[in-house]
Amino acid sequence: MTHKYESFTEFEFRLDEMIQNQKLKPEYKTLLLEISELGEKAYANGLIFGLGWSVDDNNVVLDEYEIMNRGGNILYLTISETREYIQNLIEDLG
Repeated sequence: MTHKYESFTEFEFRLDEMIQNQKLKPEYKTLLLEISELGEKAYANGLIFGLGWSVDDNNVVLDEYEIMNRGGNILYLTISETREYIQNLIEDLG
């Protein structure tokens, strides 16, 4: 999900800057953009309480994502697993 003060375009620009600064692998960009959109839908429907990626000591984005589900449990998934998990939650809405 983007920050509340950040538009989708601004989020995409921030990801591009992170790639330029070697803080994000280019192959993660599309996944993170998809997760952002899906995450906002899941959050709006009460399916999750929050989510965010993990970084190392140098603020490089890792292939790890944390999701707090509606039960208050934290799930630790890879970036691609996160997209699939949220996509399935939304599809289960009907």
